Amino acid sequence: MEEYKKSTEGQITGIIGIVMGIIALMVAFIPCVGAIAFVPGGIAIVFSIISIVQANRDNGTKALGIISLVISALAVLIAAAWLMIFGGLAVANTAINNPKKLDAIENELHDVFDDFDLKPQKAEKATESRIDSLESRLRKLEGDTI
Repeated sequence: MEEYKKSTEGQITGIIGIVMGIIALMVAFIPCVGAIAFVPGGIAIVFSIISIVQANRDNGTKALGIISLVISALAVLIAAAWLMIFGGLAVANTAINNPKKLDAIENELHDVFDDFDLKPQKAEKATESRIDSLESRLRKLEGDTI
């Protein structure tokens, strides 16, 4: 029976990935600064994937790479959640401060998509013209309110 030897390939990049992932996770939990966690989180994901590939290629242990990938992915998800929360707050603030602008945009969207044609031959051209029409209407609305 032949014994398989594990190599240490991927350990250094795994350690770098886990350190960057922990930094990203700590930054991601800070409320107003959490979106900055995309930077170390993205770097950690790259190093984690490199670690897993190196370990897989040279019969090394993949545990460190997998753990760092999970931690960094969690940090990126938390950062994305902060971005969605603050983006939603910005839209809510616009709606509170200028509800007529939001109503006008909603009405324009309804006007453009009310008579949407689903026939395959005409759908592509109709969709392109509706998108162009919607874009011009939204630009006009934006110019009117500024």
